[in-house]
Amino acid sequence: MKNLPYLLFFLVAQIYAQKIDLNIGEVSADDYFETIAFEFQTEKIIVPVEIEGVTYNFILDTGAPNIISKEIHDLISPKLLNTIPITDASGIKENLDVVSVKSLKFANVVFENTATLVFDKTKNPVFECFGVDGFIGSNMLRNSIVQIDVLQKKIRLTNNRKLLDLDKKNSSKIKLFGTQSSPYVWVKLKGEKRGKEQVLIDTGASGLYDISKSNYNKFSDQSIFNALGESEGASAISLFGDVPVETHYRLHLPTLEVNDHDFNNVITITTNDRNSRIGSELLKYGVMTIDFLNKRFYYKAEHNPINVEVAEYGFSKTLKDNKLVVGFVWDEELHKVLNYGDEILQINNTDIVLCDIINKSTEEDLNPFMELKIKPLKGDVFDITVEKHLLTKSKLLTLTHP
Repeated sequence: MKNLPYLLFFLVAQIYAQKIDLNIGEVSADDYFETIAFEFQTEKIIVPVEIEGVTYNFILDTGAPNIISKEIHDLISPKLLNTIPITDASGIKENLDVVSVKSLKFANVVFENTATLVFDKTKNPVFECFGVDGFIGSNMLRNSIVQIDVLQKKIRLTNNRKLLDLDKKNSSKIKLFGTQSSPYVWVKLKGEKRGKEQVLIDTGASGLYDISKSNYNKFSDQSIFNALGESEGASAISLFGDVPVETHYRLHLPTLEVNDHDFNNVITITTNDRNSRIGSELLKYGVMTIDFLNKRFYYKAEHNPINVEVAEYGFSKTLKDNKLVVGFVWDEELHKVLNYGDEILQINNTDIVLCDIINKSTEEDLNPFMELKIKPLKGDVFDITVEKHLLTKSKLLTLTHP
């Protein structure tokens, strides 16, 4: 995963629910094939859907179940199925209503009576910043085949794999887990030694690859990852808000292999999630097809191998109380002046506008230097200039077992 300097991870990711199966609902058509245009905004797939004659923008997120905003809920008054405790990707728990959405139209395909969570989008700024009212999740797609082509900005949705250009040699088996049919695939991890890991295919998560801290515990003594940093802080927002402050690790993975495609010099940061994941950065390099129906995952990149290394800053940003703050500080020298929770007032002499920060992509920031105005938790406001570096040239650390 690239440590995106401006984009905060929007981790709906996999939501863990109890007491109810979210794999409810069906497609009205016996056979279908649709091509759907989408926006790829800061590694989020934004698509139009229609509910009761009104068109809304949703994020296509295979790491989450279906979600609608409370505003949509109040307009359509869907049938209540249950109220259940939900734990988001960062371990934060709240009770959410589960409703049955009578009809959701995705292109010309009508999904009927789909189990859907209801969320108050005012509790999370990312809904507003991306202008979305919900999510298309894995539970709705569980009987479909979804091909995502970022180069053409097209999604192909069908229940007949013969209608797609697919080569089985570019595929691997997937397993659908849990109450929302979350798709998992095996990937290979290559360093001095090798390993493999079953990861969530999460189109709602920015970045290439995120490893859960619990999985890193299992790999940490196997000479697969190179440790680049250790820091106490936070670097993401989840569905229910700020994530807990914890110690995490910045790591270099020499090679991540996905369906025989090698991604070299992957930088990843451990997460609080139960499972690791591959995210939507993968879409930048090739065409992804998730065949929920036949349980296959296809991926074909234009090039192989692919070097994904980019220069990065020695710290990350996050949200806290709807303010942009310092998240993790990886660089030892920076740690003398920056700490978790220090508020970032300006970047390059420009005042912070929250949605501009969330929506800004990595490619827009080509300057190797960044000027910050910082309001520390203790002390006076000060200015600092930080510089990007290639992390594979960083001094490696010897970490105690996490």
